[in-house]
Amino acid sequence: MADALRQADFATPRADQASVLVFDARDMAAHAIEATTLLDRRERSRAVRFRFRRDRDTYILAHAAWRVVLGACLDADPRDVPLATTMDGQPRLAGAALSTSLSHSGDLVAIALCPAATVGVDIEQWPARIDLEALMPVFCTHEESAEVSALDIPRRTRALLELWTRKEALLKAFGVGLLTDPATMGAPPNLAVMPPASALHYPPCQTRNVRAGPDWVAAVAAPSAIRDIRLHVLR
Repeated sequence: MADALRQADFATPRADQASVLVFDARDMAAHAIEATTLLDRRERSRAVRFRFRRDRDTYILAHAAWRVVLGACLDADPRDVPLATTMDGQPRLAGAALSTSLSHSGDLVAIALCPAATVGVDIEQWPARIDLEALMPVFCTHEESAEVSALDIPRRTRALLELWTRKEALLKAFGVGLLTDPATMGAPPNLAVMPPASALHYPPCQTRNVRAGPDWVAAVAAPSAIRDIRLHVLR
């Protein structure tokens, strides 16, 4: 994993940067058993509850890679990374000046980190696995629905998935998830969005899509001081 990070030109993000690491867990499936040794007791306990091996391996490899990446930034053994979650599932790094987020869709995994108060990341398979057009009333504001509906069908399909990932990343950054109705909060690209009333302890965040791969779309959300998003894809 360390060699793969070097090949992907991964480095600890600067004060104005967020780093996003994307990989396909299938490429690392042979290392799933070894990767289990990097997880803490809580992560191992959750891993064994997955019914299907493929889902279990993706979870193990995602969390092991997460720990390796954070360990590289914190100069710590992956097993000693102080990675925990709040009651609402928000990742926390005790005593570290970094925020981090994890997302996976099928076999695809995205990890984000930045030296700011918070960060959120979302990755989704392309083409989308669900009918996003049917879900527009559920996750789009009225303005977003009108804007997307004006597009032709191919552009609309892509725009909806990009919007979905931006909104998911934003909700993660604010630590609210499904506690906030996504149809009440816009996710315009590259514009500051105020947190919902339940998350006013967080700063305004911008959300934007990163350069996509042939089979995935992703987005990251972070405070406005984070101006540079660095994408690293493991091969």
